[in-house]
Amino acid sequence: MGLLAVVTLIAYACRPSASDTDNAAGTSPDAAPSAESSPSVAPSPTPSTSSDDGGDEDEKDDEDGDDDSSGDGSGGDADEGSGGDSDSEDGGDGKDGEDEEFPAPKKAGDPCRPSDVVVTVETDRSDYAWDAKPKIELTAVNTAEQTCTVDLGPEAMEVRITSGDDRVFSTADCAERKDENKVELERGVPEKSTFTWDRKRSWKDCRDGDVTAKRPGTYVAALEGDYSSGKERERQVFRLN
Repeated sequence: MGLLAVVTLIAYACRPSASDTDNAAGTSPDAAPSAESSPSVAPSPTPSTSSDDGGDEDEKDDEDGDDDSSGDGSGGDADEGSGGDSDSEDGGDGKDGEDEEFPAPKKAGDPCRPSDVVVTVETDRSDYAWDAKPKIELTAVNTAEQTCTVDLGPEAMEVRITSGDDRVFSTADCAERKDENKVELERGVPEKSTFTWDRKRSWKDCRDGDVTAKRPGTYVAALEGDYSSGKERERQVFRLN
């Protein structure tokens, strides 16, 4: 009995007081935080209108820049295109039908341009006996639309006869231009002129002489002067015996 009383006394002495229990509860690390101490959710930031305005302005500036650049490009293309067309038209007009030395004929009495006249040279034979005289024929044809006038005389339509490097004869030596040698050429209608070579030599200085080209050999009759310029020279080969 006495022993039970002692144990009861010891147990009572060891029981913690209420104040100790409260203090222990307030400082316990396991204690749950109160609702007031819980962190609050931060409000989401309000979108700024300044960035939207700036973007709109940037887009507007971009659009303005595109308009300006497109305007400059179209203007440049228009200027360059119109300038190129005008230059090409002027160049074309300047070349068509114009020749400083031989202008295009405007009426039938105007001279033909040599570039519009095709002249051929033919002999009546290719081989001549010792006493035969070559007959040489010129044929002129106008290839232009306009009827024009051409001089078929011996000076304007010069025929030169050579043998190798030897200049034997020329119709232009001491010849005179005469109006009666001028004829009108219609497009595509040939005009002919014929002369006979007496087989004598001629000189540019019109010296006196009666030298006959008796030497047998090959000779060439070729067109010279304005009507052969810039073209393949018209020529006819023949032989004297």
